[in-house]
Amino acid sequence: MKTEPVYAQNTITGVQFHGTWCWYVTEREYWFLNVEMEGRFGIEVLNEDTAARFLQAIQDEQVTATELRYYLHQFREQHREGDEWLKFVPSFLVDFDKRQFCSMFPEPASFEHYMPEGWIGTYEDFLDRVPVEERYWEMDGKSLFR
Repeated sequence: MKTEPVYAQNTITGVQFHGTWCWYVTEREYWFLNVEMEGRFGIEVLNEDTAARFLQAIQDEQVTATELRYYLHQFREQHREGDEWLKFVPSFLVDFDKRQFCSMFPEPASFEHYMPEGWIGTYEDFLDRVPVEERYWEMDGKSLFR
């Protein structure tokens, strides 16, 4: 994993694009979809039309569910008390195929309000929408978040 999750800074984001699911660990600012950013590879609005270019630019930040599960499990083994594990809770689900954005970002920022035209942004618990095989927080039928 190139980028380490950091609570409310480096976020875990699930992305659906052209029928394929991927996880990324990136800086949070990338996910203000309709805010022009110098640091987003010249992409003014991140939507279904610019997704391929953006995802190519952040391909080094892609992680698998297996990697995330391993790091989360190791972290939980070393930190049995406290809530530092919250950095492993995914912050965003971005579905470029359906033009939907879901946020569970843990601090006030309202990413879901910065949507491209034609997109729906919500603040909701989206964990049940993640494909079962991608639920890195589940191990042997139990949630590592509990």
